[in-house]
Amino acid sequence: MLVFSFVFNKIYNDDIQLIPMIQLLIIGFSPLILLAISIIIQRLIVAVIHSDSTNDEVNKEAPIDKFWKNAFFINVIFGALTFLCSIISSVLKLEVGVVSSDYIYRFFVSLDILMIASLIISLVLRIKDSVIEITKFLGFLMLFISILIFSFSLYLAVLNVVTVRSYSGDSIIGTLNSVSETEEVATDVEHESEGEGEGEESESDYYGFNEMNFPEVNINAYFKELFEDSSYDNTKTQDLTKNFLSGFLALEKDQSFTAIRIAIERGFAYDEEIKKVDEKIRRNPEAIREAFDSYNTLLYAFLSNKIYFDSNLNLVVDALIETHEDIYATENPDERLNKIYKTMIFGAQKEFPNYYYNEIKPYASENVLSLVSKNAETSSEKDNSNAEYASQLNTVWIYSFWARRHKEKNDDVVFEILKEIKQHYNQD
Repeated sequence: MLVFSFVFNKIYNDDIQLIPMIQLLIIGFSPLILLAISIIIQRLIVAVIHSDSTNDEVNKEAPIDKFWKNAFFINVIFGALTFLCSIISSVLKLEVGVVSSDYIYRFFVSLDILMIASLIISLVLRIKDSVIEITKFLGFLMLFISILIFSFSLYLAVLNVVTVRSYSGDSIIGTLNSVSETEEVATDVEHESEGEGEGEESESDYYGFNEMNFPEVNINAYFKELFEDSSYDNTKTQDLTKNFLSGFLALEKDQSFTAIRIAIERGFAYDEEIKKVDEKIRRNPEAIREAFDSYNTLLYAFLSNKIYFDSNLNLVVDALIETHEDIYATENPDERLNKIYKTMIFGAQKEFPNYYYNEIKPYASENVLSLVSKNAETSSEKDNSNAEYASQLNTVWIYSFWARRHKEKNDDVVFEILKEIKQHYNQD
């Protein structure tokens, strides 16, 4: 399991049930335990069979079958490697878990894969015994094919049931599964049922963005080049901006962190055009920078000074900037961001949002906690949400924002853009 985790490095997946470390060590030691038990049972059976035999009869044993001798050593080696892997996972603090809730079904599928592979290998080795008399090369070739079949079948069997994860920046140790590229890893819309309400996709346009038009604004049509699509002209770009402000952010007067967060979650769930842009530039800092430089004048035209402050969008920008400065003011910001990200990913089965909040709170400044808490209290009635629940959830959302940006390697450019936005509106 660990060998494959070193080779196949992908993004984290939160849809697994982690195996506790003690259980993992027991599982790792289990092949040797089972081997020892089987040997004891075998000895007992032999003792019973030969209980009425004389010593001379017992000593007249048939020559030891080569097959069983090899099987014994293979089991010993396999058991030792499995136990060693469990020790390594403990030392390196790797997280091992089953892929999904239907792991019992997956286990039997994996078992079938190994059984079929074993039958094929037996056939190949039988052929090997025949061809080796003709030429040793063919014998070694059959042996090599057997090793390939076993390795591939073992890989499929393990991949089907188990995943191994670690988080140490971009280390080669990773998971065998990929994660969804949606923005909110741990704050899915499904969690909003706990006192926040869900509802359908919002179609409101409080500030009338869809009625606005700024043909006089000159823009660099960067999306034409990025998507290699000439349809991204001035008209389509303006429509995209309108949709971003009225639909994706769903800006309204005195909007709370909770309302903006839910709007963004719904935006990623429903807005295919915004998701298309997001997937194209998310992990490309240069593309993010170029896109903002190309279209910021259009954004500022739609998002007036009055709307920026009236909608409380300034509070979100300020909070994100302050949390970034809070994190990067520490002695080791990379380690802190890694721990926050690990909390969001590895805590998928934990109580929401208490577990995340309690894990992230030590990294949060009192100023940010107070700002978020006050915002949740003043808007709880309007949002129809529990103030404490909303405060915890929004704190997790804001701090995990930078953990995700750090993982995507775009945190620096996003921070610079947020500072430019704040400077633009403050100077006006």
